[in-house]
Amino acid sequence: MGAAIELVEMREPTPEAVQDVARVMAECEAYYRAVQGHPADPSEVESFFKFEVPGIAPENVRAYGIRVDGRTVGLASMVLGWKRPGQSMIGLLAVADRHRGRGYARAAFDALAAVARASPHGQSLRIGVVESNAQAFGFWHHLGFVETGERKCLADFVAEVVLLEKPLDG
Repeated sequence: MGAAIELVEMREPTPEAVQDVARVMAECEAYYRAVQGHPADPSEVESFFKFEVPGIAPENVRAYGIRVDGRTVGLASMVLGWKRPGQSMIGLLAVADRHRGRGYARAAFDALAAVARASPHGQSLRIGVVESNAQAFGFWHHLGFVETGERKCLADFVAEVVLLEKPLDG
């Protein structure tokens, strides 16, 4: 059995939610330094709540807090129906540095997969891993994700983004 987490959708940037997201982003310093070369900045907190994807209905663009015992220990986001019908994309799954190694990321992945499966877009999941975040590849490969051969150069990241995909059962 996995770690006990609660995946809580974060729709509104209330002052409390903004403060919570900013705190967790600051506590994910290793992740942000690996993929961006610097800590998260305030614009990322704002975009966490207001992330728009052209051609995707707003209700299919989701932001989540990963909570343990009522405290947010990580963040996740997902786009249902991206890049093709039946497929969804995890945009972010990050656990605060001091909470890593406790199974929270795996439990959050399981919860995200359940959300995707409950939608019309639960046949497969994609994730983009920044090449400089070498530790993440082992995690995603262990979960059954395989590299698609696609790579993207995106200005926000210090290295190429490698796309991985996994079919979902059920």
